[in-house]
Amino acid sequence: MMQVQKTPYDPVDQTGVVIDELDIGRVVTDVRERGYAIVENFLSAEQVATIRDAFDTEVPITEMKAIGTDTGRTLRAHNLLAKTRAADFVYLDPRLRAIVEGVIGKYCQINIATLFNTLPGETRQSLHQDDGLWPIPRPHPPFLCNVLFAFDEFTCDNGATHVVPFSHTWTKPVDQAIETERVEMKPGSALFWEGGLWHGGGANTTPETERMGFFISHLVSYMRPSDLQLVSVPREVARELPHKLQRLLGYYRFGNGVDGRDPLDTLHDGIVVHPEAHPAAYWRARD
Repeated sequence: MMQVQKTPYDPVDQTGVVIDELDIGRVVTDVRERGYAIVENFLSAEQVATIRDAFDTEVPITEMKAIGTDTGRTLRAHNLLAKTRAADFVYLDPRLRAIVEGVIGKYCQINIATLFNTLPGETRQSLHQDDGLWPIPRPHPPFLCNVLFAFDEFTCDNGATHVVPFSHTWTKPVDQAIETERVEMKPGSALFWEGGLWHGGGANTTPETERMGFFISHLVSYMRPSDLQLVSVPREVARELPHKLQRLLGYYRFGNGVDGRDPLDTLHDGIVVHPEAHPAAYWRARD
């Protein structure tokens, strides 16, 4: 059952909403009820190729150990919003925006934007909850919504993600030996999940097949993100971004803002504005 929005901060009711032939309400319902949803062919082959080329040529990649492994066989590139504009259209895609808003609400920010490549020889990640970084007692309302885009074919052999359906509603840790489902996807497909879902990357047991993906995490606007986009994306870069993407970096007004001003006005050195009493009403007026 879809949750009815009661305040501006609640998830948006997307029942019956269809964008570019994608039933947004169905995807949101799956995420909220089962913990995850798969959307096939979210990105076209041409879009994947464009972003992948930018990642290969513009973005420095480092070797990092994945959660629960010590092989260093996963390559990652963080802080993508500061390093390339090739993926901006993905962050702003109306389908993505509608799904995220249906899970955690309209007033949200980009928490993490990461490229990863799971190489042959990588071992399985530990099952984990992405929202476990914030010490909030469970159960709690959803405040984190993630999406993973497949750039290669995701198979069980090259490390397709393990998920534990419905586990986002659980209040106790899972047994690491619990039976999981595997999310196999074609390039361009997307896996959405709620931050409380227990999941983990699989082992890449192939001799030479890589598994590249593009991960975007969204967090409600009033919580501190894992990656501080306001710091990591230089102001001279942020000034040139579309208005909505600036908001997604975290340039939201909450409470007093910046000396009584909307953060976007300080970013652009604009005029002093006089907000309405309720910040959500003010955001609605500007956005």
